[in-house]
Amino acid sequence: MAGSSPSDAGSLPLETARRRIGSVAAPIDRTDRIPLSVAVGRVLATDATANEPIEGADVGVEDAVFEQGHQVRPGDVGLLKAAGVSELLVRQRPQVGILPTGDELAQRGTDGPAQVETAGFTLAQYVDRWGGKVTYRDPVADDAPALRMAVQRDLTRELIVVTGTEPGDTLRGIVAELGEVLTDRLAIDPGRRTGLAVVEGRPVVLLPESASAARVSAVQCVRPLLKTFAHAPLSAHPQTRATLEAQIDSQNRVQTFAPVAVSDGTATPLTGVDLATATRADGWVSVPADETGLDAGTTVTVENWDYLP
Repeated sequence: MAGSSPSDAGSLPLETARRRIGSVAAPIDRTDRIPLSVAVGRVLATDATANEPIEGADVGVEDAVFEQGHQVRPGDVGLLKAAGVSELLVRQRPQVGILPTGDELAQRGTDGPAQVETAGFTLAQYVDRWGGKVTYRDPVADDAPALRMAVQRDLTRELIVVTGTEPGDTLRGIVAELGEVLTDRLAIDPGRRTGLAVVEGRPVVLLPESASAARVSAVQCVRPLLKTFAHAPLSAHPQTRATLEAQIDSQNRVQTFAPVAVSDGTATPLTGVDLATATRADGWVSVPADETGLDAGTTVTVENWDYLP
């Protein structure tokens, strides 16, 4: 379905944007049979039943140890092994094409060395951790035929994520011709220039160049899509409560995500939007869209987006 891009002046609230892009994401019905040793994080496509009774656990032969839709945790594999289970039928991981774009990333030869591509590379690590199967592409220059081919190439994936794009650029024009741009902007900060589109029934997430903006938009938009495709629960990030050392400013009707450093129960907002700032953060504080900021001394919830167990 072809459609034109909405006005740059408009922006969608985050929850509205999630519902619209999520409406074209359906759980994957393809399955894999895999060894128990690599099952952690995968979602069961059928009940995992016991082959042997488990003493003291009230589990007999052919009893369901875990039901269909359960996401296997590290502790679960021990119980399954005790039940004589050696392999599981699980849903295939959603396939994600990650496409970095920009002339500065694709420079060669006499124009000087290309800049290091970080947004797509970092995103690939997140997607893998969130349960996706990543195809990480070489950067594509701002050339209409090349961009068109790159987008069409990944339409065999469940999800396409493009980095280094903004409203009005060549890539978004190509996507609008191939499908429908649902929005060119989201009411979030960082990440206002994030776009969402649908091409041939495939969700396409259009991330801006900024490292912080791309990270925020990926956590808020890409992660929920992956969980929907995998039929996996969208679990909450680890949280801690802390007291703000300084105020966080935000604009009305824009949901703000502020990186903070946490020490001894105090959350210190970090300034800057570069890669180093996002990496130094111990977590992120969300300011609701109906508020214009948080005062120093406010007790806040800090979400750890980079938690590793």
